[in-house]
Amino acid sequence: MDILLSVVGFLLTIGILVAFHEYGHYWVARRLGVRVLTYSLGFGRAIYSTRRGPEAIEYRVGLFPLGGYVRMLDEREGPVDPAERHRAFNRQSLKVRAAIVAAGPAANVVLALVFWWLMFMVGTQGVLPKVGDLAGESRLSEAGLEAGDVIRAVDGDPVITLSDLRLSLLNGAIEQQRVPLTVERDGREREVMLDLQGLDPLGGEIGRQPTDILDRVGFSLWRAPAHAEIAEVQPDSPAMAAGLEAGARIVAIDGREYQDPWALIEAIGARAGEPARLVVETDAGRREVMVTPRPTEVDGEVVGRIGVALAARPLDPEAAESMFLVQHAGPIEAMGLAVERSWEMTTLTLSVFHRLLIGQASIANLSGPVAIAEYAGKSLLLGLSTFLGFLALVSLSLAILNLLPIPMLDGGHLLLYAIEAIKGGPVGAAFEEVFARIGILALGLLMVVVFYNDIARLMH
Repeated sequence: MDILLSVVGFLLTIGILVAFHEYGHYWVARRLGVRVLTYSLGFGRAIYSTRRGPEAIEYRVGLFPLGGYVRMLDEREGPVDPAERHRAFNRQSLKVRAAIVAAGPAANVVLALVFWWLMFMVGTQGVLPKVGDLAGESRLSEAGLEAGDVIRAVDGDPVITLSDLRLSLLNGAIEQQRVPLTVERDGREREVMLDLQGLDPLGGEIGRQPTDILDRVGFSLWRAPAHAEIAEVQPDSPAMAAGLEAGARIVAIDGREYQDPWALIEAIGARAGEPARLVVETDAGRREVMVTPRPTEVDGEVVGRIGVALAARPLDPEAAESMFLVQHAGPIEAMGLAVERSWEMTTLTLSVFHRLLIGQASIANLSGPVAIAEYAGKSLLLGLSTFLGFLALVSLSLAILNLLPIPMLDGGHLLLYAIEAIKGGPVGAAFEEVFARIGILALGLLMVVVFYNDIARLMH
């Protein structure tokens, strides 16, 4: 099921974003009088092809979905009827050619804004950035934060959800600075300084997912006190042998009471093969049972399992519900939020590219089609709003990537046009050929790196 969702999500994502990108080239070319010969989604042999309109433009879908192209009339690709030469791409002015090339990335920027606009109107779900237990030597504990604190702002910028906090900390880490945090404690706000100097904003290593910056500053999410309620007991398990039943609540292990199901799971895991005394609560009252967690290998580590599925039963349901936020915006407010999010993600992406170029960030953070498919599937599972946000982010990333001055990309063509404008004439054919070969090599190496990273992550 997960694989199917990933495939569906990937095809939807690539199909929508590439179609709109290429339509940007197509639409501007036709409006400026350049003859379009082919509009293609995907490369390679056509699995679908049709010709339409008075100019018999070919609309096709290629076998390989990783991209697309718009083919225009061009004397460099073959003989052109003299009556049609004025419509050839190579005969157009510098401004017209640049406009056609830039239209693809511009279309993706517009699409990203539309998706974020829709996302904010549909409604976004978030989690309150309330601090849980802190490690003794973490950056947050050194800044003076305590469990139960709510982070309200980073460097003066309001923080509403955990996602806002993550983005603000990423920006601070990229700038390598100390940032003021506005923290609410016991109904009062105070300011503390968080040191982000020397912290890699992305982290990670080849073969693993980049480490979340929240983890690296020592943030753990506050969880409302809750008992672990047994939702299901597996057959032939230690729990069944001990007489545990669904609906019972495990409240203590070996004399220590737990109000955090995750901590209780860790406590059971640490007792692999060792008898443990559980205090179990039902409507009839409390009783003690002895159970020996079965040693089980999980991710190469042996942990104890008693064979139950647990659900959290909050002691204070209202406190638990207050952690989850749903925000809706009207059309005008949503557009303002979309523009703001687009700007934030653009500056963040460019900063990451800069750090990659100067060697301050690892190439292990680059992801390819496999990772996109994985995230697409996960975002589909999380609902329409999350998927719209994912589409917006990938669309904006596609626009920025295509504008990089790399041969074979739109940015590479725009670089050649800039040289042509400065030089006062087109660059030589030999230079253009060498430039193209460099682009093929660079893109080939990039594909090798991202596919290697994707496969290495899957292996882990």
